[in-house]
Amino acid sequence: MERKDKVLNLRVSDRQRTAYERAAALEGQSVSAMVTSAADDRAEEVLHAHATMTVPSEVFDQLLAGLDRPVPLAPALEKALIEARFENR
Repeated sequence: MERKDKVLNLRVSDRQRTAYERAAALEGQSVSAMVTSAADDRAEEVLHAHATMTVPSEVFDQLLAGLDRPVPLAPALEKALIEARFENR
């Protein structure tokens, strides 16, 4: 189990505190466990939403088709890339 030694102070209204205490009691948990569990779940949702992208299948197919047909590099860009590669050796 992960060591929990950090403190996070929150300001809540009377209504929120009462709701958290009642919900935690119904679940047989501490308020801290209840709140951190809910925050963990929401954090995972947000992180997942920002780490992935869902697109319609036709858009994905267009992306794959584009990757299969790479555009040739502009000569100046190709030259700069080659020079940079040899300079970093």
